Amino acid sequence: MAVAPALELAGSARDAVGLGHAQRAANLAGRLRFREAGRPPPGFPVVVLDDVVTTGATAAACVHALAAEGIAVEAVLTLLVAG
Repeated sequence: MAVAPALELAGSARDAVGLGHAQRAANLAGRLRFREAGRPPPGFPVVVLDDVVTTGATAAACVHALAAEGIAVEAVLTLLVAG
């Protein structure tokens, strides 16, 4: 197992507290950037780790950003679920 910081938040995203799913998705649109230095080796299973799921918008944005780079995500793990 290895940690690969493949994504970074570029630009300014506002605090997502109180935002709904669509607002959270819009808040992240175009702000997640792929970091080539974090690219996993070919065939390496990729799992996205999110600290808390409120609407799922952040996890979905991460999966989408990785897919755009040809990286398949096998699972999304979260530490907490809000609500």
